[in-house]
Amino acid sequence: MKTLHALVLTGALVSTGLALAVSVVRSDAIAPSFFGSKEGTTIAQPTVAPITVAQSESTVAPVGTLPPITTTSSTAAIALAKHLKRVGAKMYGAYWCPHCHEQLQLFGQKAVAQLPYVECANDGKNSRPNLCEAEKIEGYPTWKIRGKTYMGTQSLDELATASGYKGSRSF
Repeated sequence: MKTLHALVLTGALVSTGLALAVSVVRSDAIAPSFFGSKEGTTIAQPTVAPITVAQSESTVAPVGTLPPITTTSSTAAIALAKHLKRVGAKMYGAYWCPHCHEQLQLFGQKAVAQLPYVECANDGKNSRPNLCEAEKIEGYPTWKIRGKTYMGTQSLDELATASGYKGSRSF
């Protein structure tokens, strides 16, 4: 019998997390009749790694909230975030938007706490959809800085220039 390998993937939704087990199984461990031979009847059983609630809480944000920011803020990023707040700039976004998360990751955890962020998703935490509609927000993220609109993820250097930031640019 020719050697045949099968990749066995099994996914299981457990609580709020997804567990995936991957196994490489030799052909002689799988029922050869499955592959057209009448020899043997043993079938390999894939396994599913369970996820506990404690494990899923560390990686999954509660519904309606932004995913956790995992990057570290530079001193310059924190100063820029404070400056943006001081000049009245606003970032409009949605908790489920991957580009918004990417934008916030550029700032880092401590700087994000200083950012003037407006949640636009109706089911988002502290949502302000009426403000987003009044500001004619059509996509996320959208920045409003000094009367101008900037759509999409902006580099910290671009935000510094748009807002007139004069501090360090060692982002």
